[in-house]
Amino acid sequence: MLIRYSALTFNSHRIHYDRGYCRQEAGFPGLVVQIPLVATLLADLFLRKRPGYRPIRFSYRVHSLLFDTHPILLKGIPEADGAILWAEGEGGRIGMSAAIKTGAVTPI
Repeated sequence: MLIRYSALTFNSHRIHYDRGYCRQEAGFPGLVVQIPLVATLLADLFLRKRPGYRPIRFSYRVHSLLFDTHPILLKGIPEADGAILWAEGEGGRIGMSAAIKTGAVTPI
């Protein structure tokens, strides 16, 4: 998924696909998961869990890098007009938090 997302977004930085470079040159434990990919996954989580709602605002904040060396858990708490979302990395560390606000989808 990392390589495909990098290709789709024209992101050719080696930290997203070259594990040797990440470990030996950049000093990271593994591949860095792209910030926009995590944001996309959080938005997708909301849309799958709350069909019939459309996003009108989405904001996110990066707290720390996420790596492919551990599972990334996507979590959220629904609210009346959207949700609070977050992505957890190793040891429950928050990598990203997000807020999505929605409006009901009305037929045209």
